Formats: sequence, structure tokens, C-alpha cells
Amino acid sequence: MELKKTIELILKELRNSSYLTISDFIAKNNLENVKVKELIAEIEKNYNKEFILDINNKEIYSYNLIYNFSKLKLFESLENGNDIDLCSDDFKSFKSQDLIRIFCRIDVEFFDYLLNNI
Repeated sequence: MELKKTIELILKELRNSSYLTISDFIAKNNLENVKVKELIAEIEKNYNKEFILDINNKEIYSYNLIYNFSKLKLFESLENGNDIDLCSDDFKSFKSQDLIRIFCRIDVEFFDYLLNNI
């Protein structure tokens, strides 16, 4: 199956569940000709605003799921007065570059909110 069609199937699946395991997804959809390394490279290069891969490249999450999770964890840490630790168990499954990108987006949105409401 063509890589583009595989990506479309992943998008469809993530709209329903927000998470999938690559090996289970390939088996479930009988995708025998999918090259996982090519799929991962394609996701990291062209689909990193829709998908986030775990640190082991075995699971795919919707970007929005991890963004919302990170935002909740950030607000929880602010509420408790604790620093957020991106190396904690809450975030150990994700690549640091993805987490930094997400927290930068949260910061921008927060400052935009402040600018619009001052």
C-alpha cells in the first residue's frame, strides 16, 4: 500500500481513538508492504503537526491529545506551585523536541491571551 494511503488510514484511526500502536495498526489493516522506517520518517518530516511518535517509534498519538495533556499538566503544576519536569513519568514516553514544541505553543497562546485582554 502506498505511504500516503497508510497516512490517511492513520489519520482516520486517530480521529476516533487519538492513539495507536504501529504494529497493531499494521496487523489490523493487513498492511503487509508498509515499511515502518519510511512511515516514521514521513510522519516526522511532514505530519508532525498531526501526529506525535513516542520515543521508541512504536506508538502514534494525535498531536492534540498530547498538547491537551501537556496543558493540563502545566496548569496542574502551576496550581500546586511545582515546577514541571519534562523528564518525569508523565512525559517519559515522548521525545523532548516534541514536548518543547508543544510548550512553546502553549506559551505563545498564553501571551496572546494576555495581550488581547490587557
